[in-house]
Amino acid sequence: MAATRTLSKFWMLTNEFTQNPYPLLEHVRKEAPVCELAFPDGGRAWVVTRYDDAKAALADPRLSRDIHVQYRLMSERTGRPMAPPPEEANHLANQEPPRHTPLRRAISFAFTPRRAEALRPRVEEIAGRLLDALPEGSPADLVAGYADPLPVITIAELMGVPSDSWPDFLRWSAALRAHSPTDSSGRLQSTVRELSDFMAALIARKEREPGEDLLSALIHADPERRLTSTEILSTGFALMTGGNDTTASLVGGVLAALLTHPAERSRLMSEPGRWTASMDELIRYVSPISNALQRVTTEPVELGGVTIPAGEVVVICVMSTNRDAGQFPDRPDVLDLDRPKPAHLSFGHGIHYCSGAHLAKVITEVSARRLFERFPEARLAVDPARLEYEQNVVVRPLRALPVLLRP
Repeated sequence: MAATRTLSKFWMLTNEFTQNPYPLLEHVRKEAPVCELAFPDGGRAWVVTRYDDAKAALADPRLSRDIHVQYRLMSERTGRPMAPPPEEANHLANQEPPRHTPLRRAISFAFTPRRAEALRPRVEEIAGRLLDALPEGSPADLVAGYADPLPVITIAELMGVPSDSWPDFLRWSAALRAHSPTDSSGRLQSTVRELSDFMAALIARKEREPGEDLLSALIHADPERRLTSTEILSTGFALMTGGNDTTASLVGGVLAALLTHPAERSRLMSEPGRWTASMDELIRYVSPISNALQRVTTEPVELGGVTIPAGEVVVICVMSTNRDAGQFPDRPDVLDLDRPKPAHLSFGHGIHYCSGAHLAKVITEVSARRLFERFPEARLAVDPARLEYEQNVVVRPLRALPVLLRP
């Protein structure tokens, strides 16, 4: 790509970029690896695109995830006081030490590799039931019928949400993911309030009648790791929003990748022991996360030879790092199940590494293996070039994945 190409100020916010970001990201990594991005509201961010710079930024305490720091910056820019809603302000992804440490410790027990594996049989059952409901002979949308509901139901059950409320969680999750920043109708606030009210009532019920679930464990934890009711609400809210979106994006992306890579799919199905070893390469290739949750510099920070002033928004472009030839020198744009140590950044790095990474891998592996066990001749119902992605600054979900299912 020509070095003289000029970036538009909104270069990462266009539909052209959403549908095919990798050619432009390759150019940016070579010519302007740390560069500016303008926002329609007049603000700006600094985008980090190279693997080494991104890994350093993710672990740098001067790049804050504290949501109160971000809202102070928004208040200064808009000239009016703004404060984060409690649903967002009190979970570990939006906190920094010292508060981040006990929040992470409080939930880490639920997301160990061992506990994720213990959930595998139940994930298998849920996947099987969803596959039973898909139509055969006519195109089935694997996003709406499979990739979206599988993590929602799994996480809802993990939290102790009654099964008769799962449809509500599917509706809320879809509404939150589909929200446009330009929508001023108030639908987002209505959805957030519905979900928040439900979670508050569920927490109150678990206080009286605890069960064998995550919310009950948090509510009735030992005093040294017990969270406040607001922190439990915020944690549950985060799991039912960010956790769902990330895993749904991953499941849909991996299914699409295997539908368009029949040799790799055949290899995995004939060598079941390879699934776990291949999962990180599938995640690297798919890049379900477009960008890490944004940071704010608390003091000047140098990245990639560029000094970013204090009080600036930093966007770490994960999908760019996962195709960086500096980290993945052997054909980074190719899905290679034999790639040695594909150390992607899709789950982050440092203290904000995703707590649910192991569970996301289990859900994704089960979803793909069960689909192709049931329908070994499954194929796309459209040309791969017609698959479209939703515009989203954090995750990269497919709008739909129409497939013809054949046993």
